[in-house]
Amino acid sequence: MPSKSILLAIRPQDLPLVSTALGSEFEVKICHTYEEAKANLKASVGLIACGVHFDQGSMFDLLRAAKADPQTCRIPFYLLLGEGTAHSEAVLDGIRKAAKLLGAVGLTDLSRLRADLGEQQAYEVLRQTVRQALSI
Repeated sequence: MPSKSILLAIRPQDLPLVSTALGSEFEVKICHTYEEAKANLKASVGLIACGVHFDQGSMFDLLRAAKADPQTCRIPFYLLLGEGTAHSEAVLDGIRKAAKLLGAVGLTDLSRLRADLGEQQAYEVLRQTVRQALSI
């Protein structure tokens, strides 16, 4: 059975951070537009990771599209928040709640994870989460 891939929907400027965080062990399909991401929603995807600022706010559109399709509705969907974002805790809580209601697993704040655990430990926690999601 071929291994499942990650559909990574992010802004181009977020690619260096996310690539470093994920490392090289996973098969990743990188998409920078909603149309490109939607075209790559396939049953062979084992995890969808979408940046909060993806394609000018299309994260919820992609989440809805993934959950509406019977072939992709069970794929775990995570939102990612990268560096340099200054959202208040109230805004982040609203994003988390809306994402949960639409079927996302959760939101991972990479900056906070790195601040709390240190860079290497944060990336290992992220990779372990990805490994678990892909093994389902």
